[in-house]
Amino acid sequence: MMKRSDPASFSHPSSPVTVLSDSMVDDNGKRKRNGGILESMHRWLARNGKLSVMVLACLTLSVFLIPPLKVLLRHERHTTRKQNQTKQLLSEVPPCDKSPWKQNEDLRGKCPGDLKPFATATTITECASTCCQNDDCISWQFRSDTGCLQGKDVRLGMEKDGVAAWCSDHPPQRWQGQYLIPHKSIAQNAQTIMTKEEIRSNGCSEQTWNPNEQIGQCFGLGDVKPKASGSAVECMKACCADEKCGAWQYNKLLGCFYSKGMHGCQGDDGNPVKFEPFVGRRKYMEGRTYVDKKGKPWQQSL
Repeated sequence: MMKRSDPASFSHPSSPVTVLSDSMVDDNGKRKRNGGILESMHRWLARNGKLSVMVLACLTLSVFLIPPLKVLLRHERHTTRKQNQTKQLLSEVPPCDKSPWKQNEDLRGKCPGDLKPFATATTITECASTCCQNDDCISWQFRSDTGCLQGKDVRLGMEKDGVAAWCSDHPPQRWQGQYLIPHKSIAQNAQTIMTKEEIRSNGCSEQTWNPNEQIGQCFGLGDVKPKASGSAVECMKACCADEKCGAWQYNKLLGCFYSKGMHGCQGDDGNPVKFEPFVGRRKYMEGRTYVDKKGKPWQQSL
């Protein structure tokens, strides 16, 4: 005799009745009309796939872009603040009717040893005014750490005419550089005394060189070397390839400079003012042409 099947587990093929599995019934015995959490997520992603990708992409990019953007914004604010400070300082420079200042320039770079302290003047205005009234004073500079500096005529930047005294046309910056010949700075920093050959050998090897030996600007290195201005390594190697080269310096913006020696290195004593621009002027001198080595007029870029 056949046993009657349980009606709860029987359904005719044409019958609309569907057998419910245990997974489709919740703890209260109710049908889960919307499925489980995973099924809901799948349906949501199917409807909003593009939006999900965009949100995920934005979150990912924010991780990599926000920190650099913060750095750029801080740098921009710092640059703007420095520019405003410079404008304020320049506004303190009085005109010199007696012997006008040369127009559209500022002696903002280092003038190594050619201008001397003038202790009587303690402000930019006083430094400029006293130089204006003194026929022997042609050039002057002022910065908070050096005070007032005054002296004779100077060449600026790429100028080659006129006097031997020279001033850099750009503000003090941080450099990379090193001596390849015996120098007192090497003796002070070295733990052991090195021979001339060892100094050059160490300085010409990427494993033993010290590109941060001279981070303050040095002088006496001549004109820029464009073919070696790609990097500090290029600059060092170019100097090492020249037997007469004894020192080099490199700046990313200004390029590579090297020669048989250098002097007047500013060094770094921890005082950030050393890398701040000077404020200065020089009187226009009749008879000077203010030209570069090719005889072309040269003008400072402010």
